[in-house]
Amino acid sequence: MRSDRPANRPLVTISLLMSLLMGLLLPWLLAPNAAMTLNAYDLAEWASLHPAQRGTNPPLVVPLLLRAQLVILCALAGVAAQCTLEKRATALVIVALAVAQLPPIEFVYDIGNLNYRQQFGLALASLILGMAALRWINRRWQPLFVAVFGLVGALTTLAGATLALDVFASLASGGSAGLGVWIAIASYICLFVSGFRALVAAALPKI
Repeated sequence: MRSDRPANRPLVTISLLMSLLMGLLLPWLLAPNAAMTLNAYDLAEWASLHPAQRGTNPPLVVPLLLRAQLVILCALAGVAAQCTLEKRATALVIVALAVAQLPPIEFVYDIGNLNYRQQFGLALASLILGMAALRWINRRWQPLFVAVFGLVGALTTLAGATLALDVFASLASGGSAGLGVWIAIASYICLFVSGFRALVAAALPKI
């Protein structure tokens, strides 16, 4: 007889989301002389200052990949919330994360600034995507979206960190990925596996 344990899944997902947030806050770049360590968002801001990033397609592609992790985190948080209390708490978290991504007040006087526009666009995307997931994704589709966002997060983290290290290496004598990158990737992979297993379990006939 196959037993379902849905009560365990929210706790696992929340734990993985906390692990992901910790990964985003911990260093993603370790300089050889240990004089500079940057987490995901700081690394995105640093990469945005590189002149070559203005000419990429899309513009500022490295900061985009790195900053997108907070968008994905908001979406995953919205997907994971189930009961009314969780949804209310998650809504506050999503709003806080979106506000934290807003560009400085100088954006009002420099709307043409690509870096500020990207920050504003991603903050808005975090709010809209997180709230949409919170409002419209029902429990039946949660495993699918957890798996999809987990996979997208792992791929964009790997791509963004790799490109950011290349940018740093072009200006300095090397550098290495910090612990935060690996924690973030591991968290995303675990989220993908968790969602995929739930999908498989739901598809199998109950005996």
